[in-house]
Amino acid sequence: MPYNVDNLTVRQARLDALEEWNRRLADSGGMQNTDLVSGSSPPSVFVGSSGYPHVAIGPMVPPRFGDTEILDSPELWAGRSLAEIISYRLGMVRGIKTVPADAIPGRYVEGLQDMAMGSKAVDMDLVFDGGLSAANMVDGNSAPFGPVGSIRQSRISNVTPNQDIQRCYYDTDMTETDAMMTLYQKGTEISRIQRCLSVGMFGQTRRLVPTKWSITATDDTISSQMIHDILEYPTDDACRLFGYAHMGNIYRVIIWPRRWAFGFAEAWQTKRGPAIGADSEMARGPSHYPETEGAYHAARLAVAEYMVKRQRQGGALVFREISPHYSMPVGVWQVREGIRSALCQRPKFPGSLHEAIDMALAGLDLPRNLWLGRPAIYNMLHQRRITEY
Repeated sequence: MPYNVDNLTVRQARLDALEEWNRRLADSGGMQNTDLVSGSSPPSVFVGSSGYPHVAIGPMVPPRFGDTEILDSPELWAGRSLAEIISYRLGMVRGIKTVPADAIPGRYVEGLQDMAMGSKAVDMDLVFDGGLSAANMVDGNSAPFGPVGSIRQSRISNVTPNQDIQRCYYDTDMTETDAMMTLYQKGTEISRIQRCLSVGMFGQTRRLVPTKWSITATDDTISSQMIHDILEYPTDDACRLFGYAHMGNIYRVIIWPRRWAFGFAEAWQTKRGPAIGADSEMARGPSHYPETEGAYHAARLAVAEYMVKRQRQGGALVFREISPHYSMPVGVWQVREGIRSALCQRPKFPGSLHEAIDMALAGLDLPRNLWLGRPAIYNMLHQRRITEY
């Protein structure tokens, strides 16, 4: 029988951890007494979700000039410490104006679209009404940021557009999906595609999309398109086990021969006990919105990339164990990058799925029945004949 857990939900665990971000931000001092910030945005734009369909949108700018790409490029953060990521984000000031989500075209939003199109850092001057204040707690899907201020005036300069993004922007007959896939196939970073989608740069009908939604939408859309191709590939020929650890997260990824199937389970080790969440899908896709939220789609994208690269399909099972050392969630980018890194390691070759699961869970703190008893994982593993397990 499936094992039921009555402890925290993964969402509650994530929010508990995010409280530490507010405490750290309140103690950071520094820029909160100023009403003017000038610097080079990576470039970076954030669109809030509170109050939708009216959204608080604006740039994120550090108080320094030069090459600031590292501050908002999650693809460059793999292997960095949690302290380094926090340092990057505390130095980013978020300016906001509240506008309707359909405020396209409009001078303010068009300026942000030009900025998001930039191929390198964009110089900005921001003047705030009432100075800066500590940010509200973010949701854990997007990377957090430093102080927030309401923009009175803004000036953008030194924009060098990325030509691939520019072509998609001006092609108003291209769908959002086609624009995202075109850029992805040209090697554009996932984080840049997410940013452009968020500020309404793609599609035939354009709207602003809250950043946390654009992150999941991009991971979901691109991986879904890849899965269509994966389903046509021959089945993989061996069972593989991969592992990776960073920033208090331990990943185990199992790939085994079968038709496409994907399962993702994450467990937070908290002071109040474990919080477990799990989701899975077969070839028809997920039947409901994942309880593990954006982490599920980020993980699925990394796995789909691996199968496309090898031109083989199979089942994939991802375990993510989160220790108390991961005191502040810094965004689901680290799930995608963590699993990408895991799948770049030299795999082990267990003789069966059963052996692979034993090996994967042997290095995790939580017991086997806690992981495998979640209904999504239990059903996935028992969906076919017991001999296949």
